[in-house]
Amino acid sequence: MTDHRPCIECGCVTPDLVTGERIYPHRKDLYELKFWLCPCGAYCGCHPGTEEPLGATAGKETRNARSYVHRVLDPLWKTIPPQYSGKGKLEPHQLKSMMRRRVYRYLAAEMGISPDDCHTGMFTIEQCRQAYAILRKTTYTDVRRWVKEQQKREKA
Repeated sequence: MTDHRPCIECGCVTPDLVTGERIYPHRKDLYELKFWLCPCGAYCGCHPGTEEPLGATAGKETRNARSYVHRVLDPLWKTIPPQYSGKGKLEPHQLKSMMRRRVYRYLAAEMGISPDDCHTGMFTIEQCRQAYAILRKTTYTDVRRWVKEQQKREKA
C-alpha cells in the first residue's frame, strides 16, 4: 500500500488511484498515466511507471502555485553555468543531479524546513509563495556560496 501525505485541500489520506482519462478526459495522450484523486477533487500524478505519488494531492490553485515555483526553481539546476561546462569529473547528468540536490537543500534552509519536506509537490500555497519569493532573487552562484559555507561549518 502506498503512503499518502494528507491532501492539501481537505486532509484526506485515502485518495483513489485513477487514470489520466478521469483527470484529463480531453487528453488521450494522458489516459495511461496514473493519478491519485481525492474525494474533494484534488489530485496529483504518480512517478512514471509507478503508483508512487509525486507529492500531496492538491486543488487547482495549489497546483498552479507549484508550477510557478518550478518556473524559478528548475532553471537554477537545469542550466549548467558556463564555468562548469566541459570541466571537472562529472558528466552533465551527474552535475545537474548534484545541482538539484544543492538547490533544494538551500531552499529548505532558507524556508526553515527539513530537506526531506522540501519538495514542490508537497508545498501548500503559502509555502509556494515563500519559495517563489526566495528563488526569484536567487542565482546558482548564491546556492554554491551557501554550500561552501555549509562545508566550512561542517569541517569546523
